[in-house]
Amino acid sequence: MHTPCFAAQVERALGTAAEELAAAGNPGAAFAQAIVRAIPAAQHFTLPAGGRLFDDGLRGLDTDLHAIRLPYPVIALSFADGARRTLVVAQELHEAERTTIVVQVAVDTGDGQGWGFYPCTAQPKQRHDDGSVAWVCFDSIGSRLDRTPMHEAVMASARSVLELIEALTCNNVASEIVERVDPAVNARRRRQGKLALYETRVLVVRVGEQVHAIGSPVGDRNGPREHLRRGHVRRLPDGRRTWVQCCVVGSRALGVVKKSAYVVEVERA
Repeated sequence: MHTPCFAAQVERALGTAAEELAAAGNPGAAFAQAIVRAIPAAQHFTLPAGGRLFDDGLRGLDTDLHAIRLPYPVIALSFADGARRTLVVAQELHEAERTTIVVQVAVDTGDGQGWGFYPCTAQPKQRHDDGSVAWVCFDSIGSRLDRTPMHEAVMASARSVLELIEALTCNNVASEIVERVDPAVNARRRRQGKLALYETRVLVVRVGEQVHAIGSPVGDRNGPREHLRRGHVRRLPDGRRTWVQCCVVGSRALGVVKKSAYVVEVERA
């Protein structure tokens, strides 16, 4: 299965950019350096087009934003949307006995200019009644960037972090590494000036006896549900959450369904 990971490309491009910006005294260098430092420490995921997993208003997330935790201390999410490619780096910040998720975004718009980055950090700030989350962005001196094009772009990319967390709250979802990377091979590649290799995780949806696929009656939703849609969280009668998404179709007897365009595998238990 093709699982594009853009981390190594971003690491090299922003490493060069950080040196140039630092030499020019540009405060944006600190943001590029932070992304470059985070990449080797991160667990890497590849996501569907646009980084979107759900159409459910993030209803599977805890309502207290400070109670939300990343699956790992540092994660990096790679996803594309047409020619546009995005890498989102998220880390947990612990201060004043509270935990906040901090996000930075690198992007290649596909216009031939290569990888760039937004010189800001973003944090989830407020949960609205409809379930959506408002983010705040800060520049190099800590000033807020509200209602700016950069704020809107970063907020749209940062949503992918919350959707990944939401997916991993489901009892039938796990993350698995596609292919292991030998550290010795990686060290040799770096010495040779080649791009590093990073182990990349994909989401795996396991369809077992107690998990109902689209089209199966659960709760008060008994109609046929085999239309295409992004995933959604379904709360089972026993209180568990399960992920239902567009490549889970038909009955368990159909076996394994793979949809590489969504970078999600569906397995029989």
